[in-house]
Amino acid sequence: MRKYLLLCIAAFLLRPTTASAQYVAPADTIFPFNVTLVSPDSTVTTSSKTLLRKGEVTVLTFWLTTCYPCQIELDVYTRNYPVWKEQVDFRLIAISTDFPDRFRLIDKRIREKKYPFEVWWDRYRGFSQVLPGQLNGLPQIFIFDKQGRLAWRHKGFYSGLEQEMMDQVVRLSQE
Repeated sequence: MRKYLLLCIAAFLLRPTTASAQYVAPADTIFPFNVTLVSPDSTVTTSSKTLLRKGEVTVLTFWLTTCYPCQIELDVYTRNYPVWKEQVDFRLIAISTDFPDRFRLIDKRIREKKYPFEVWWDRYRGFSQVLPGQLNGLPQIFIFDKQGRLAWRHKGFYSGLEQEMMDQVVRLSQE
């Protein structure tokens, strides 16, 4: 019986795990949080390296490929983005929180819709650990001011919300 118990413990400790082969960055509590991000071409980085640009307003929008309101929101942003960028200098970054089995669908959607803004995948759902509300319910928008402070957030999407968002971006850009 003792041999069997030792064998079971050894098998458990020596089992292969996917987590041991992957690096998950420890998240910070201050923007840009140091969350592990994956690009559509599978490049791995952290939000600390890619999101924060001091002196620039940053809009993060969180979405899923299975979320119909998220798809409508991103389509509206795609149509309006060129005009918005002419009006004000800001960054719009769409971050998918899809499960791993849907990763290829993120890239497919980007190619089909030709998103003109940055798109990343929050592979380990790290933003849900550091943002207010834990990303409960999508889509969600978070706007950070030029110093990286959370200035505005919204959950859900409805027609006209994009103008409210841009009013906030313009206001923060002028501060």
